[in-house]
Amino acid sequence: QGSLGDPIINISFGSGTNPGSSLTAATTNYQYVSADCPTDGFYTVRTNTNACFGTTWHSFTSDHTGDPNGYCMLVNASFQPSIFYLDTVRNLCSNTTYEFAAWIMNLNVPSACSGNPIQPNITFSIESANGTILQIYNTGNIPPLPAATWKQYGFFFTVPFNVSDIVIRILNNSQGGCGNDLALDDI
Repeated sequence: QGSLGDPIINISFGSGTNPGSSLTAATTNYQYVSADCPTDGFYTVRTNTNACFGTTWHSFTSDHTGDPNGYCMLVNASFQPSIFYLDTVRNLCSNTTYEFAAWIMNLNVPSACSGNPIQPNITFSIESANGTILQIYNTGNIPPLPAATWKQYGFFFTVPFNVSDIVIRILNNSQGGCGNDLALDDI
């Protein structure tokens, strides 16, 4: 109830010219490529994407906020379900409720993969530093849409007493292959 206030953490992947820099090794198990169209198990950081994989991906010209110089993370999911983003947030207030949210876009057009692309299915896990799960949220399948569309997914969680650091895990639950490609922004 009431205002959420300003974001405590806003992971926007920065801004600049293409390509953006790779994420730190502790942030993802996927391999970075500077190319516009990463293949299965790879990611890139870009301001846009255009005509990937014979136009089976949406082309878009800006990140979630509409900033033409703003970066987002483009993920072509690995063949096996896996963690594609991992980060630690420090110095939160214990016994306080926070919102965790991220903007996601299914990159596949509906006609991709003979009209049946694998749909991203993402789990957000918030954990204490010792691995205790505080909250889990699953997006369910994220269907392909006719236009490049960002959608926010999120939930509320409470940091327990005597906890100030949390671990954020973003997991891909679907198999890789034809489809299961996404853009991630503004965590």
